[in-house]
Amino acid sequence: MNNTKNIKIILGITYILIISFFLWFFFQNFTIQDFTSYELIKENRETLEIIKNKNIILSSFLFFIGTVVWVLLLGFGSPIFLVGGFIFGKWLGTFLVIFGLSSGATLLYIFVNFFF
Repeated sequence: MNNTKNIKIILGITYILIISFFLWFFFQNFTIQDFTSYELIKENRETLEIIKNKNIILSSFLFFIGTVVWVLLLGFGSPIFLVGGFIFGKWLGTFLVIFGLSSGATLLYIFVNFFF
């Protein structure tokens, strides 16, 4: 029983440290205004298209993993909807966003259920 409690404490502290580092890194490089407007995506349109067209399977997989991590760490998906639709289009973007957000929300639920 005591060993399980220690593992939960260590995992909880690790999770808080990862979230803190992620948010610190994120807000060092971006601002809230970048994600409330479409300008950041528009400015990087050519770069995103080149990455997608080089290897669509790898870019789809990385987007899916990024979506799961985003939801697991932050718990919301508003920017993911915009980016997924803009990069991958209507059908593939919808598929990736729905399954990525669902998987991330499921993992977040399991994680929170384990600790709380």
